[in-house]
Amino acid sequence: MKLQVKNIIKETDNAVSVSFKNGSLFKKLSYKPGQFLTINVPISGKVHKRAYSFSSSPFEDKDLKITVKRVEKGLVSNYVNDELEIGDKIEVDRPTGSFFVEPNESAAKQYIFFAGGSGITPIYSIIKSVLTKEPKSRILLVYANQNYSSIIFLKDLEKLVEQYGAVFSIEHILSSNDRSEGNFHSGLATEALITKLFKKHGLEFSNDSVYMICGPLGYMEVVKEVLRFKEIKSSQIKVEVFSSPKVKLTGKNLISDVEIQYNGETHKIKVAGNESILKVAMRNNIVLPYACRAGMCVSCKASCVSGEVKMIEGHFLEQEEVDMGNILTCVSYPTTENVVIAY
Repeated sequence: MKLQVKNIIKETDNAVSVSFKNGSLFKKLSYKPGQFLTINVPISGKVHKRAYSFSSSPFEDKDLKITVKRVEKGLVSNYVNDELEIGDKIEVDRPTGSFFVEPNESAAKQYIFFAGGSGITPIYSIIKSVLTKEPKSRILLVYANQNYSSIIFLKDLEKLVEQYGAVFSIEHILSSNDRSEGNFHSGLATEALITKLFKKHGLEFSNDSVYMICGPLGYMEVVKEVLRFKEIKSSQIKVEVFSSPKVKLTGKNLISDVEIQYNGETHKIKVAGNESILKVAMRNNIVLPYACRAGMCVSCKASCVSGEVKMIEGHFLEQEEVDMGNILTCVSYPTTENVVIAY
């Protein structure tokens, strides 16, 4: 069926929410909070399918809403952010997905949500639904972003805290923030910080709680590792993966000559097409800046002066930086025979 675009809301510099009229009386789409909608977008005579999570709640919002963050060289995400207009009609598939919650009015659960970047989208849908349809439950949201301006739904989340503060709390983690104040914490998601946040809210690492994670792959792996260390059973952890860390290789036998210019010195290494530049540099005892090695903290940011590299999706580097030729060496793979990187 086709849905008509009713409104387009600019959430951040690189993310928009698209509202759709939800069909006619007998053709309304039904979905569960946390599920996603697959849209069919015609671009240059070809239809491209992409799945985006609902940011609307099936219980609270009349219209359907998805939120789309711009992805580097993302054909559809860039089209939605730049070209889609109110009134356009988009063919969609039926909502689906296993990352959801079905609220129960009599339930009294402890939800702990870990969101990173645009991974807040399905979690936001779930939070709104639980707050209104499962009032006895409590929620802690741990939300990681690069900086303050990249926080999607910031004002909306703050309004929910004002309204449901007795049962809903948020803790923000900002990788580019240089100081911690209130519920904003600088740095990365670590075992120490997560433990500190649990203690702050009087929570135990209990298998009776519900844990749900959505965000960049590196962030999710860190959180899962912490929870496993705290002896949380895998069955208690639900994860939503937007994309796999697949790297388009030019061939298994590609060996690139990579020149790295850092701190007044020049290093030359050979990097296979299936290894990150930072990983090989470290193996060759070249001291370069890094922290998370997962594309989250931007500590390893450099410029690709010549040649080409492929960065995996899900990193935290802003699109403007990518357009300027900047890369994160921890998630960058050479795709040409010669590459020059400068810090």
